[in-house]
Amino acid sequence: MTPGGGLRLTVVIVVLAAVLDLASVVTAQQPPVLIKELTVEGNRRVQEAVILGRVKSAIGAPFSPAQLSEDVRAVFALGFFDDVQVKVEDFEGGVKVGFVVVERPFVRDVDFVGNKHVATNDLQDKIDLKLGSVYNPVDVQRARERMKDHYESEGYFEVQITPDIEKFADGDVKVVFTINEGRQMKIEQIVIRGNRGLTDKQIKNAMATQERQYWILRGTVQRQRLDEDVDRILQLYNDHGYIQARVESHDVTVDREKARVTINIVVVEGSQHRVASVGFTGLTLMPENELRRQVKLKAGDVFSRSALRDSAKALEDLYSNIGRASAEVNPKIDLLPENKIAIVFEINEGPTVYVERINIAGNVRSQDKILRRELQMAEGEIFTLRKMQRSKQRLTNLGYFEKVEVNTAPGSDKTKIIVNIDVTERPTGLFSIGGGYSSADGALGTVDLSQNNFLGRGWLAAIKIRAGANVQQGQISFTEPWLFDRPLSTGFDVFSTRRTFIEYDYNTLGLGLRMSHPFEEFWRWHLGYRITQDEILHLKNRDDSFLRAEEGSLITSLVSGVIARDSRDSIQTPSKGGQIVFTTEAAGLGGDHHYAKTTLFATYFKPIWLDHIMSGRIQGGYGFGFGNERLPVFERFYQGGPNSNRAFKPRQVSPIDEFGTRIGGTSEVLGTLEYIVPLPFDIRLAAFFDIGNVYGFRTKFDLTDLREAAGGGVRWVSPFGPVRVDYGFNLDKRPGEKAGNFHFSVGSPF
Repeated sequence: MTPGGGLRLTVVIVVLAAVLDLASVVTAQQPPVLIKELTVEGNRRVQEAVILGRVKSAIGAPFSPAQLSEDVRAVFALGFFDDVQVKVEDFEGGVKVGFVVVERPFVRDVDFVGNKHVATNDLQDKIDLKLGSVYNPVDVQRARERMKDHYESEGYFEVQITPDIEKFADGDVKVVFTINEGRQMKIEQIVIRGNRGLTDKQIKNAMATQERQYWILRGTVQRQRLDEDVDRILQLYNDHGYIQARVESHDVTVDREKARVTINIVVVEGSQHRVASVGFTGLTLMPENELRRQVKLKAGDVFSRSALRDSAKALEDLYSNIGRASAEVNPKIDLLPENKIAIVFEINEGPTVYVERINIAGNVRSQDKILRRELQMAEGEIFTLRKMQRSKQRLTNLGYFEKVEVNTAPGSDKTKIIVNIDVTERPTGLFSIGGGYSSADGALGTVDLSQNNFLGRGWLAAIKIRAGANVQQGQISFTEPWLFDRPLSTGFDVFSTRRTFIEYDYNTLGLGLRMSHPFEEFWRWHLGYRITQDEILHLKNRDDSFLRAEEGSLITSLVSGVIARDSRDSIQTPSKGGQIVFTTEAAGLGGDHHYAKTTLFATYFKPIWLDHIMSGRIQGGYGFGFGNERLPVFERFYQGGPNSNRAFKPRQVSPIDEFGTRIGGTSEVLGTLEYIVPLPFDIRLAAFFDIGNVYGFRTKFDLTDLREAAGGGVRWVSPFGPVRVDYGFNLDKRPGEKAGNFHFSVGSPF
């Protein structure tokens, strides 16, 4: 093939005088002329054996011009040559046949010039033009068309792509695509025609292609996404009972003068269908009423295919949770007169299914047993979906893995199932030197050295230091979550804290011992012992007799018990589930302080619509001293700050003595409602309402005396630590109080 034209196949047969004599010999019926030698000339890359491997003429075979023509075509069909010639010469009483080839150039390089909006790597992925391949103008044109299609799919309908060839000295070529991208066409409007049952707005909201992006910018056309929108529109219609709807056409009209496109979509709706009845077949294990509660459709409802699929899935999950993981639910629909549909769920309940094998993959550093001990199922036990989901949740909450995937495969027979767990480990060790800021503690410097999966055995070891203007903290911790390979968590903490409050300074140095054990699903009990040296010093008002009685250094010996339930789907960014924590503490087993304190904390998260989340929290507490002792000032209740009543700064909600000092309370109540909107990049918006108060000493317990706050905030799980911003408005502002307060924290959690 020549670059400027079509294929040129030339066969030149040079017959010498001896060959002319051959004709007379053949005429005289003499023995045929034999091929004495086969040669190849002109090949540089293609090996001679490859060429001759296509040739049927052979040394010692009779010479045949017809066969020689077939051989030339066969060599040319290899696709490596622009030209193939053959020459025949007299040689040693026979002939020598030589194939003279002109190899096509190879593509040594491919370059793109002028592309700004589409990355070179993306263009390379779109074309089928590989380095080292034989140059073929047809392939180059095909690559050009593919790139043009890609540009148009991104809204660049004016794109011009010109391929050029640059030759190297050895004959190889470099293919250069010169690209003039032109303007990206924006969407002028999306026009819907033929719709009567559904509005334009409903259809447009179902599409990924939008007239506006972020409510301001004009949208762009992507052909693949537009094709997928056809399926989305059909799904929308099917979910509104239009089971015979179709998209008649969808096209794009380009206005090059305005650089705008109009998307035209024509739909044919058909009739809307409603559910006439819902029935079941194959029931033996469960009452029909229980199954009907799982079905999202009932007689009289507009038919919806999504609701039908969800109902079938809910029924399968229901059976899976009683050990029938192989149950099959097949929904059947029957079209009735007057646009009615009868639904029948055909159920094959199947046998009880047992876990045949649990396969775990991806745990490189973590020992296999620290994963298996978190599983709520074991080999040989009855398999249920709930156990599998709970196992995944527990593995995720370990914090050792970036990703946890749990799926099943059929076992050796219908009564067995294989559970496959695939994890992707994340770094569990941390060494950081950094800082942060919070409206509660001001600027902080931090040093963290921790390992949440020490030696791959699940041990938690940490050294933490916090230092700022108002607080200095140091802590050494160690936890064995499974003592003696039982779910008995034990650990210790050695800590020291120096904190500066407005009224006084507080120092504490102590040791804590703890253990905990799970029971039932989601529940865990905790026992602890703590001994501390607590010191109140540097009183700001020496005349305050109430605080002066607290001044000095005393020993606190305290035992605690906790009952907790945690069903949250994620500890860091929960979207469903809840947490309950009931704590009781008693000091007096030795030491100088004698008091008791009880707190209750409960929170709940529920997804509502569009992945939005409603959460609620309630907490309360009560503490008292034994005998004539009062509850120590450092154990009293205060409210205000980012985790309490957000209309106030930390510790501002508190009983006050005659000197105006906030002395804390012996009881508290607090309630919070939050409406959470998840956004991309782990960002969440929140609107909140807080209500609560602190009572004791000079303030009587009165649930009609509550402080209220409302506001909004932003949370972000950033790479450098959690970021939280809230502003709370004081809804019952009293004399001397601010209208609201701003709360901000960034860096390590506080």
